[in-house]
Amino acid sequence: MYTDLFILIGKCLLIGIIWATFLLPVIFDHGNVLKYILCVIAVAILCYFFRGYAYVISQMTVIALIALILSWITSMAFFSKESKIKSKVIAFSSIIAGFSYLVVTLFVNIRIF
Repeated sequence: MYTDLFILIGKCLLIGIIWATFLLPVIFDHGNVLKYILCVIAVAILCYFFRGYAYVISQMTVIALIALILSWITSMAFFSKESKIKSKVIAFSSIIAGFSYLVVTLFVNIRIF
């Protein structure tokens, strides 16, 4: 019983660590350890309360990580010298990719056939 709870908390903390990395450059101008820890805890608590949507949350995280890689590759071509702008653009595009998946999955009913 307790092992399932610890595994769930560990998964929520891992999701919190990933999403805090995306959210920190977008929300704050200067990040520090306290802001990062607070962001991780806030996202982990949200993940725990919405554990019924675990599949959507994990797919949203994977899509955001893929968007992170793609936006990092594209930003190397366009933002060669603006490092502060580059990190905000990369993080923002990853967040938008993840949340767009969330909106499409939860609110849009698409039927192909």
